[in-house]
Amino acid sequence: MSMTELKVSFPTEKLDALRFFMDKKQQTIEQELRDYLDKTYEKTVPAQVREYVESRSEQVPAQQRAPDAEQPSSPRERPARQTRRQREQAAAGQSAAPDAPPESECSAEQENQGMTMSM
Repeated sequence: MSMTELKVSFPTEKLDALRFFMDKKQQTIEQELRDYLDKTYEKTVPAQVREYVESRSEQVPAQQRAPDAEQPSSPRERPARQTRRQREQAAAGQSAAPDAPPESECSAEQENQGMTMSM
């Protein structure tokens, strides 16, 4: 599951005192906050939603392990989102028959696609 960093403002003097006393107990503020967020999450988010989120986080590693020819070279890069028209044009280009009309006729036909009027 991916992680998001939270940034919280807190008075410096209070933070110093908190760190001092948590160090004595060999605890960290970060771990205490994580524990509190986990408890709040479990208390606030309905069980069905938590189950869904957990199932999604389990699917992500399985998808990353599966070889995928269309996967970008860098895992951080996302493929560009295509518009409906781009997807339709790509599908039309893949299913074009060998005896398809010349390119000029195809482009005119695609431009007029969906622009019919009737009375």
